[in-house]
Amino acid sequence: MFDIAVDTPTGRIVFNYVISTPSKTAVATLEDTEKALPTVVFLHPVYIGKLIYHPQFADRELRRFNLVAVDLRFHGKTVGRAGEGYGREVAARDVGLFMQSLSISRYHIFGMSMGGCVGLQTAILFPEAVQSVFVVSSLPLTEPPDVAEGRQEIYDCWAEGSRHICSGSDDGLDVEGSAIRDAFQGALQLSLNGEPTKVFTAMLQRSAQLLRIDEPWPEERLDDLRITSVDFFVKREAYTVAALKNIRCPVHLIHCAADIAYALDTTEEVASRLTAAGVQVEVQQVSGAPHFGSVTHAKEINNVFHRFVASCIPTPLPPIPDSAESPFTGELAAMSVDSDSDSDREFFI
Repeated sequence: MFDIAVDTPTGRIVFNYVISTPSKTAVATLEDTEKALPTVVFLHPVYIGKLIYHPQFADRELRRFNLVAVDLRFHGKTVGRAGEGYGREVAARDVGLFMQSLSISRYHIFGMSMGGCVGLQTAILFPEAVQSVFVVSSLPLTEPPDVAEGRQEIYDCWAEGSRHICSGSDDGLDVEGSAIRDAFQGALQLSLNGEPTKVFTAMLQRSAQLLRIDEPWPEERLDDLRITSVDFFVKREAYTVAALKNIRCPVHLIHCAADIAYALDTTEEVASRLTAAGVQVEVQQVSGAPHFGSVTHAKEINNVFHRFVASCIPTPLPPIPDSAESPFTGELAAMSVDSDSDSDREFFI
């Protein structure tokens, strides 16, 4: 993984990222010849950073493109405060400036949940750069009160657990019923309906390590958690038609049919607002998929995404590479998770 410092309007952020090309697993920059290939930037959902896209980076069809994954603020290995006021506009500007820092002028976006929200805003702010936006589990125009309440409860449990650690208790996360464990269970229920796969368990364990959950958290760190996991969602306002008119690329919205947080009609409302703005948009359902569907239903969603990007590229597609190794394989394999199912095992290879 690699770091790059970006001077944003709200301060310097050191973004951690990785680029995979058709022939290279992990590079920091693209060569001039590689920049001629289509490039996709992956924007992750809340709680888990860029490693959630392990199944996409391991997909041979998708690796005919350049794939970029970055940890947004307060996620993964990225360093820098989120800060009060952090929301989709700040995050989208981060993405645009980050891609400019890599000297990548045109790119497609794959975003899930929060990442999809940031992706649409990036297309609004950087219309010349964004060539298409693919969203898995679109956020509604505004956050439903019951989901907002659930997000707040997850944060409250986390904050209580962190302060419990600060008080000197030695029971920590390993004690059944601890507040931090409750927070993890809440996040798991929201993202995968409480039914994790082996791969997702490894992702969750690695994310916990990066969050340093066994250490006392200062109040400013808890503030950033609240800002990125609660405020980002509940304080956002609906896209205006005037803003969406800036988007100059096609948009594809995937609704995960088993999503317990958001119903199909919320995705259709987003699509209607895009249509009113003159944006070419399509909505598609993936049967049985939970909110973080790109993990559990990677094959189905990857196939849809591949067809969508291919339809947006006027030139012949690059050839499919003979093999594709994910840059996240080592991180996930190091977790104490055995993969004994065929669907999970293939992503650890």
